[in-house]
Parts: sequence; structure tokens; C-alpha cells
Amino acid sequence: MNTCSLVKDLMPLHVEGLASEESAALVERHIAECEECRRCYETMKKDYESHEQNRPEPDKKRQVEELAAQLGKYQRRIKLASVLVAMLMACIISGAEVHFLSTIPFLILTPFVCRLYYSRSLPIVASTIPFGLLGGLLSEHNSSYIPFFTVLALVNGAVGVGAALLVKQGLRQAKMAAKAGYMSLGAVILFAACAGYFSFWGNPVGYTQALLRTNDYVSRTYEKGTLDFKKVFFSFKDKLHYGKFEFVMNGVRQTASIGFYRDGSVTDEYKFKLDNQFGEERSDDLKTVIAAAVDPVPSLTVHASPQAKLEITKDELNANFYYLSPDKLDKAEKLRVSESGKLRFEIHFGASDARYEKLPKEAFLAKSAAILRMLQERKLNYHSVEIKAMDPGGNIQTVELTKLTTEQDLAGSYRAFDPERQKEQP
Repeated sequence: MNTCSLVKDLMPLHVEGLASEESAALVERHIAECEECRRCYETMKKDYESHEQNRPEPDKKRQVEELAAQLGKYQRRIKLASVLVAMLMACIISGAEVHFLSTIPFLILTPFVCRLYYSRSLPIVASTIPFGLLGGLLSEHNSSYIPFFTVLALVNGAVGVGAALLVKQGLRQAKMAAKAGYMSLGAVILFAACAGYFSFWGNPVGYTQALLRTNDYVSRTYEKGTLDFKKVFFSFKDKLHYGKFEFVMNGVRQTASIGFYRDGSVTDEYKFKLDNQFGEERSDDLKTVIAAAVDPVPSLTVHASPQAKLEITKDELNANFYYLSPDKLDKAEKLRVSESGKLRFEIHFGASDARYEKLPKEAFLAKSAAILRMLQERKLNYHSVEIKAMDPGGNIQTVELTKLTTEQDLAGSYRAFDPERQKEQP
């Protein structure tokens, strides 16, 4: 290949400024010496410059618009993603009843804020269905709560979006009266919806008060470690917050609620279970006494009910009493005896309260006298004892015992009545 051919091959690159320094220098030296190649180069250069001058300028405005549209698309996607995440968290917090956070009406406030932030309503409202199902599934309630919570999330979401639409409509109004009207209506709807939410899940103030008051009550009333705090929950029926505590009774872990009524009085389920367990154990003790006193032993039931406030602790229950250290045992034993004196026992001769055993009056009084003698011999403490059985005529017969009752008093305390008419029989 001669020099002219080589230079002509390099000319297009040199004209466009793409040739290397060595190639460009070669072309310049050659066209300075070769007339034909110089004319060819000049023609090629003019054509290139003319083409470049006639090339249309890029539409910068259109490019900016396309870039803005692309950025707007990304921004909408980011907004939608953030809205969906916010709605997911709101449904989980409310559905799973996440402690204090569940008392804040996120099911209403989150859709409200999302609609102010995001331009579309349907994705916000529609997201409450799958997220509501998930929130209901994570709750401690049974499966019937899942559709209930889903519908509740949908309704609350729609209300929150509706309130936001009214507020946005008010902001677009030119007249102050119209602006104030729309925004006030939106605020009223939002406030009413939040008040309705509080009636279902409680409110942050009530939650905090219940948390502090119930834990303070437990620390002042019971020995440390007796009750373990679990959570605060709201009772829709009572419209009150309660503290839920765990404890162990008879080797079984159980829960009890403790709360305060509006008048300041305390409702203590643990105390109720404690008293009930103490009464059942004393009833079993009385059954043992009756088995030793009455021959033959009839089928019977025994119930105990306190006639005054019992001052017992878990140490007075059988599950703990027999394992106490000597320094605690003496105190617990005295307390068991003294608190037994507050119990009224009902003894029913029969398999249950509704199935009495039929006994003639003489046999009933004889068995009652035997029970009285055994109570006196054992020096058992009690408030009072009522013994019941059915006579051959179908009437309920009863006698009342106290610590002062003698066998001679039994006939005088004898009563019989028709259970259907509740009228005393002669």
C-alpha cells in the first residue's frame, strides 16, 4: 500500500479528530507535499463541517421533561412503598395489640397522613385487607377475630382517607368560609373516629395509669415474685384498662387481672383465686371430718364462702404450706386457723347442689349432730355451717350451726321448705 492510499484511509479519522498524534502528523506532512491528497482532504473537511453545521440542535426542553417524568415515576414508587410499609405497621401494631402502641389510633391516623402525602386513595384503602388479615392472624384471639379485625381495619382506613380528602379539598378552596367548612368537617370525622377507636382499644392515658397503678399495688400487697407482670389490656365491656399478671398455683401457671374502678376500688382476680383455693382446701378438710363423723358416709358436696375479707397469702395454701421453713410455718398455721373462722360452709347431702339425698328428719338431725360433735372435738374454726338434705316429701331441710350451737339447739334451727315455692314447711 502506497502513502496516498494510507493517508486517504486516515483522513476521515483526522477530520473528525479521532486519529492518534502520529497518524495526524503523517496526514499533515503528506498533504503538504501531495496536491491531490490535499484537495481530497479539503473537500472531505468541508463536507464534514457543513454536515456538523446543519445538524439539528438537541431538544433540551424535551430532555428535561423526560428526565422530570422519570424522576416523578421513581418518586411515586417510593411514596407508594412508604405508604404500604406504614399501613402494614399500623395493622400489625393494632391487630397484635402491641402494648402501649396499640392504644394509639394508627388504623385511622396512618391512612389520614398517607392520603395527605400520597395522591391516590385506592392503594391505601385496599392495603388494609391483606394487612388486616395479617394483623388479626398475629393476635392472641381465636380465628374468628381475623375477619372482624380485617373489616375494622378497612372501615377505619376508609374513614381516615375520607377525612384527609376533606382536608385537602379545604386547602384548595379560595374562600375562607369554604376552606374552614371542609377542614372542620374532616377534623370532626377524624376526632369521632379516634374516639370510637379508644372505646375498642383504650387510650394511652388509661394504659399508662393502669401500668403504674397495678404494678404499684402488687408491689405493696404481695411478696416479691408472687406475681409477674405480663401486659396491660383493655376491657371493651367495662371500658377499663387492667394489668395482667402471671402466677403459679398448684403447680400450674395461670393469669389474673388486676384493675381499678373509677371510684378507686380494686378488683383483684388473683386475690379471688387465692381465697377460692383456700376455701376449697378447707372444704376438703371438712369432708374428711364428716367422713369420720358420719357412718355410713353419704355422698355430699361442701362449699365455703368468706364472710369477711381473708388475709391470706400463697403460704397458707397446701401447695406451699407443707414446704415452708420452720420460721414461716408457725405464722402460716396460725393464719390458716384464724382465717378459717371467716368461712361459712354449706354441706349438701347429695351428689350435687341439684341432686340432694333423701333423708328422714330424724336421720338428718342425727347426722347433723354427729357433724357438730366432730367439729367440737376437732376444735375446727369456722364462721357458720349450713347442712342441707331432702326429706322423703321432696322438701329441702336445713340446720344452721355456729361455734355456740349445741345438740339441743339443732331441733330449734331445723327448717324445711318447698324448693319450687321457696316456702317454709311446718
